[in-house]
Formats: sequence, C-alpha cells, structure tokens
Amino acid sequence: SVAVGRLCQNIEVDHVTGDVWLGCHPDATKLSKFDPEEPPGSEIIKIKSIISDQPVVTLEYGDDGHELMGSTVAVPYEGKLLIGTLFHKALYCSLK
Repeated sequence: SVAVGRLCQNIEVDHVTGDVWLGCHPDATKLSKFDPEEPPGSEIIKIKSIISDQPVVTLEYGDDGHELMGSTVAVPYEGKLLIGTLFHKALYCSLK
C-alpha cells in the first residue's frame, strides 16, 4: 500500500510499464457538497515501482475543477491519457 493523501478511485495498471494510475479527488468534501462556484478538483497520480521498497508517486495532472471536475480514472495508451470523471466530461491529452 502507498499513501497518497487523496481520495482515489479506479486503479488502472499500464500493461507495458506496470505503472499504477489513479483518478483522485484532492478535496472529498467538495464532492458531497457540490457547488458550481467551488467545483471539486481533479488529480491524476502515477505510481512507479509500486512493489519496490521505494515507489515513486508523481502528480501527472491537477486542476481546481474549472477544467475538469471529479476525476475518477486515468487510462494511459501510447503516449496519450484519457481521464474520466464522476459527473463531468472526459479529458484526452498527450503525456510528456
């Protein structure tokens, strides 16, 4: 187990690298008290070497909810990333 300090949903594992991708909520209270003036944010976290003694946790995407609200899943594929949400739209982007 790796503590990331966020409420996370839907674990995806990259079938090529073994990296773990998580759709996360930086502030879970904003989900339950949905307010369009203060929307719930989105974060995508990647964990490399999760089965090692020193997994590497990186924030791959972060938004305060004005671009994308309530991310729940992230699926990498051939240099692209598809982010799904709880009740908003999806985001398709390139990985750097």
